[in-house]
Amino acid sequence: MRLRSRGFTLIELLVVIAIIAVLIALLLPAVQAAREAARRSQCVNNLKQMGLAIHNYISANTSLPPSGNCGANPDPNGSPNVQNYSMKGRILPFMEQQQVYNAINFNASAVSWGGSPDQGTAINATVIQTKVSSFLCPSDPNVGNNSAFFGSFIPGCTNYGNNGGLARYYSNWVPLGPIYFTGNDGSLNNVITIASITDGTSNTQIMSEFIKGTAGQQKPGLNLALSSTQYQASGGPVYQPALSAVDSQNCQQSTTYSWDYKGEYWLVHDGGRGGAITNINQPNKKSCNAGSQIDNTISAQSFHSGGVNVLFLDGSVKFIKSSISQATWWAISTYSLGEVVSSDSY
Repeated sequence: MRLRSRGFTLIELLVVIAIIAVLIALLLPAVQAAREAARRSQCVNNLKQMGLAIHNYISANTSLPPSGNCGANPDPNGSPNVQNYSMKGRILPFMEQQQVYNAINFNASAVSWGGSPDQGTAINATVIQTKVSSFLCPSDPNVGNNSAFFGSFIPGCTNYGNNGGLARYYSNWVPLGPIYFTGNDGSLNNVITIASITDGTSNTQIMSEFIKGTAGQQKPGLNLALSSTQYQASGGPVYQPALSAVDSQNCQQSTTYSWDYKGEYWLVHDGGRGGAITNINQPNKKSCNAGSQIDNTISAQSFHSGGVNVLFLDGSVKFIKSSISQATWWAISTYSLGEVVSSDSY
């Protein structure tokens, strides 16, 4: 007599499916965590590459790479901002990006905001639309800028800004971070060398990551730069931290949208868009717009859980927790104020 094979009942099949679903649910967070760990590791590697490039630049030129240009004479095409290239644009030859660097026409601006047609932009169009993977953190899904720039091309974006220190409004307009600009602004045209870093290179950050914008979509989140009533320009001869603390608090209370294009072009020195950032706000706090090229208070931010990756001038990259105290964050954002920073405070 032949025995008939018995198949699964509907209940048994549902139980098996439920078990598989539970196993997938248990494994998914682990897979996502592993992917984020890999992305965070790549972000660290990007910063280390830039740190090495900065030190190679210093060896070749005896000074830190400039962070931009301020108020120079117009270029041949009429732009008032000739040489408005970011620090990242100047370290390209030391990052195995010599071909990109060679394509830059330094007789014109990275971007010219005036004139019709915009000749400075057109001249450097090939470079400004080049996407350099080392300037992008893979954990950030935001686009920065995905629309045609000046009606012709989409610029390459960035997640990294060099450290402009704290608000210049309260230090007689002299930057407290390790940046300087070429040009005719006496407060900015102070060349920074390694000897200038009297707080020590291991206690002074040079670059950190921030979250890109969403190309004007105005999605709620750290992608936004907000407007604030914070900017009270006293221009005192001595740094006044109490006033920066008020500014930071006002920024965090702001809910008014200003712009949503952070990190939109890596080649240009504009604060929060491709160049220096100002660190009066602790990591992963709101950012605010000051209406100035280098004084936008763009906070260090990331999609990594709990903090941000920060490059120090000794070439090391450290993960700084969002919970770092304001005093310690300010101390590692300045280079010559003489603060004593404990190695276990961040």
